[in-house]
Amino acid sequence: MKDFKGNKSANVQGLEPNDNELALINKQALASLNLEDVFIFKISMSNSRVDRDFEKMSVSALHQMKEMFIGRTMIKDHKALVENQFARIYECEVIETKEFGEDGVLICELVAKVYMLNNEKNAELIAEIKAGIKKEVSIGFKIKDAICSICGQDNMKTSCEHYWGKSYEGRLCIFEFKNIVDAYEVSFVAVPANKSAGTVKALEVDQDIEKEKELILKMKLLEI
Repeated sequence: MKDFKGNKSANVQGLEPNDNELALINKQALASLNLEDVFIFKISMSNSRVDRDFEKMSVSALHQMKEMFIGRTMIKDHKALVENQFARIYECEVIETKEFGEDGVLICELVAKVYMLNNEKNAELIAEIKAGIKKEVSIGFKIKDAICSICGQDNMKTSCEHYWGKSYEGRLCIFEFKNIVDAYEVSFVAVPANKSAGTVKALEVDQDIEKEKELILKMKLLEI
């Protein structure tokens, strides 16, 4: 059976805290926070474009993740360690872009709002976010199905004979994720899978396809 990446990329954009944002943030906090206590930003976490791994999220999968990611943590380098936690998602939405995909359907993006403590410990990271140094992010999640665009086989059940990024009679093979089982975390990364993901995000198949297959994550993130 083929293995699929459990992380996709995103982009970051700054936000100004206000009372409405603070009310949503305080649903996640144990102690009531004030406006001066938090630094908030917005992430375009994922979208329905074909990404570098020749995989894509369905719009239905984005809507599933919209609910699952509220309250999830933001960490560094997809390393699931307590000391790597620094922020948390407090709101998500799916928005339509003005761009159409190859199937003629409007491209949608999954956008999240994230908060972190505005304190001395986080000062350097906040400065890097504001300066656009820390910008690219990716999400960790678990999928239920991965549908081949060539034959329609769900490769989470039975592996078909087709491979990501390879053309068959002029048709590019991609795998579409339609159902999400769980959402794990969001992480800053150096190279995201999705071009348009990041703080407000390609895979080049130029090597032996069997080698590519082995390199594509052996497990879903935490099955990491």
